[in-house]
Amino acid sequence: MTERFDGFEYSTKDVIGHGAFAIVYKGKYSDRPDIPVAIKAIAKKNIAKSKNLLTKEIKILKTLSSLQHTNLVALLKCTETPTHVYLVMEFCNGGDLADYLSQKTTLQEDTIHHFVVQIARALEAINKEGIVHRDLKPQNILLCNPTRQSNPPASELIIKLADFGFARFLSEGVMAATLCGSPMYMAPEVIMSLQYDAKADLWSIGTILFQCLTGKAPFQAQNPPQLKAYYEKNRDLKPNIPDYCSAPLRDLLLRLLKRNAKDRITFGECGDCCMLLYSLLRQ
Repeated sequence: MTERFDGFEYSTKDVIGHGAFAIVYKGKYSDRPDIPVAIKAIAKKNIAKSKNLLTKEIKILKTLSSLQHTNLVALLKCTETPTHVYLVMEFCNGGDLADYLSQKTTLQEDTIHHFVVQIARALEAINKEGIVHRDLKPQNILLCNPTRQSNPPASELIIKLADFGFARFLSEGVMAATLCGSPMYMAPEVIMSLQYDAKADLWSIGTILFQCLTGKAPFQAQNPPQLKAYYEKNRDLKPNIPDYCSAPLRDLLLRLLKRNAKDRITFGECGDCCMLLYSLLRQ
């Protein structure tokens, strides 16, 4: 079945993602079928009690799209029909990092640095706008393949940060205390329902980086309550970094995965560090 609205169309068979309130389809411009887009279709009946969440997501997406940042998925249009709200976004043809990791299991260090420097740049940009993502995970990190080759070198892939459904604006100096996001990637202060700021996203970067290197999370538990209990019990957290990890990458991981948010590296330092490491590895 083909759905059409406001110059766009999609087939209900072309599902590329879904969440609690929405389904994401691969769509296209009605008059330019050669240009793909991602269409987030949100049924109004599903958001009767969550309108504020949607309004907030749209506001954040509009703010971020105005930046025209290479590493942030752009919102092309927001429109609604009597039954749906549609967010038309840039289409990323390389899938997401979760799929990429399921194929590769682990990544080479130059690939890790190439990806993480882009993630750090995106987070630095949203941090300057007073926004914290709060749900960083491989499923929300999309890949664009500009070469359109079936198996492009990792160095050609462009990272795009997506899914700002849990993101929020934080005034300077203000901290949040809401439990949002995916537990395995949550910073200790978030999962323990303590006050937190944008540095919680830095912990998530460290967790994702560790997973890219080893294929697993740095700190594991059977369920969120067990993970919370682990963080509450262990004040001095040290990830078990494998011996094959280079000294510079080990240092970066240790600076990201600090138990105390105040001790973590900054977004700018993270991006600069990754860029330097990536340059050294490619020499």
